[in-house]
Amino acid sequence: MENTQKSRDAEMLTDIYKNCKMGLESTAKLMNETHNPQLRRLMGEQLKSYQGFAARAAGLLAEKGKAPADVGFWEKIPSELGMAMNKMMDGSDSKTAQMMINGFAMGVTELKKQRADACCISEQTSALCTDMINFQLRAMNDVGLFL
Repeated sequence: MENTQKSRDAEMLTDIYKNCKMGLESTAKLMNETHNPQLRRLMGEQLKSYQGFAARAAGLLAEKGKAPADVGFWEKIPSELGMAMNKMMDGSDSKTAQMMINGFAMGVTELKKQRADACCISEQTSALCTDMINFQLRAMNDVGLFL
């Protein structure tokens, strides 16, 4: 039972870590193309939050003797192509906010699905997952002000 929990914890923590990395990369890329100072400030705060969550996930993985796995090249392609196409068609703050909201929504959906599939995870892992989901839900509301 203990090995099963460690294995499921490691899987969930890896999913959280990857979610953070996708958020970090997407937010940084969009931030570089955003000129609105308030939106840029908000994006900077979100980057710091993503970094904190990634560090927490990596720390918990290290306690289990595991190293965090980065998002693979093929996993990034759809997101990167979508962002590039959307920015070419409409580079407005509103479009940037919409893309960010879509990304947060995908992150929340994936984490909720993965948590539901990952029975027997530790309280620490469950708490981190809940914190990450709550962060993304709040971030959707914050970014929604720029629609």
